[in-house]
Amino acid sequence: MTGPGFGQTSLFPPEPAPDPLLCWLWLANTLGAGSSHAGRVLDVFGGAQEAWENRDSDAFRKAVGSPAFARANLPDNTPAHYRAFARRCAARNIRILPYDDPDYPLAFSRIPDMPLVLYCTGDPRWLNEPAAVGMVGTRRPTEYGLRAAADIWKGLARAGAIIVSGLADGLDSEAHRAAVQADVPTIAFLGTAIDKTYPASNAKLRTAIEKGGGAVCSEYPPGYSGRTTGTFLARNRLIAAQSEALCVAEARTRSGTLNTVGHAERLGRPVLAVPGGIYSALSEGTNELLRTH
Repeated sequence: MTGPGFGQTSLFPPEPAPDPLLCWLWLANTLGAGSSHAGRVLDVFGGAQEAWENRDSDAFRKAVGSPAFARANLPDNTPAHYRAFARRCAARNIRILPYDDPDYPLAFSRIPDMPLVLYCTGDPRWLNEPAAVGMVGTRRPTEYGLRAAADIWKGLARAGAIIVSGLADGLDSEAHRAAVQADVPTIAFLGTAIDKTYPASNAKLRTAIEKGGGAVCSEYPPGYSGRTTGTFLARNRLIAAQSEALCVAEARTRSGTLNTVGHAERLGRPVLAVPGGIYSALSEGTNELLRTH
């Protein structure tokens, strides 16, 4: 027998807890990509479901800031809202890795603006394997830079290192290509939506990475149409965090490559540089790294 006075406080059954994955999607989209509040939310609540259950609390407002607090409490912004999105990702073989997934990169837990959800194509199991080396450099390398970097990349790949880069033109692409040719996995981080390859000319290389057992990852969901300014620079922190060491081939003194170096230094990663000619503008950045490190 059920009813008031017989152990049940309501005539209706309690509302079931939302799917944990959908809670992570809700929290990640509520905060936005690259949010500096991500680590603070995890420190306070421990996970996305706990954050959802406390979304109208003062503690949540303090953890996420007023704009995200307002978004979190919009009537149509609920975990259930992301159910169809999760199904579309699964249908397109886009793996969703929330922060508590076993394949989520453990190294990202050390950065305060970690992505709460990572999107991946290919095989994400390499994201927590040792011997990951970040390889970055200019998009317009010289013949010298290509030859020197290729020798290093091929040697690392044959030794079993997992090469991490950004699938950009130039030395990034050559690093991934060296791994593919050596038949070892490589990891690429995009500064675009996971379903977009930029530049488009690297579509075949991306397919080769995925078929070769590697992974292509992004913190931006498929169909992402939000802010695009700064997304490639934001991507650089993920390359640095994923890498146990960072190797720089050719780079100017002011470049996205040195932005990645800055993240690596902040995270305590060793930074290696390929020396270049004293008259080459493309070696100014690497030669300066050698001088100061």
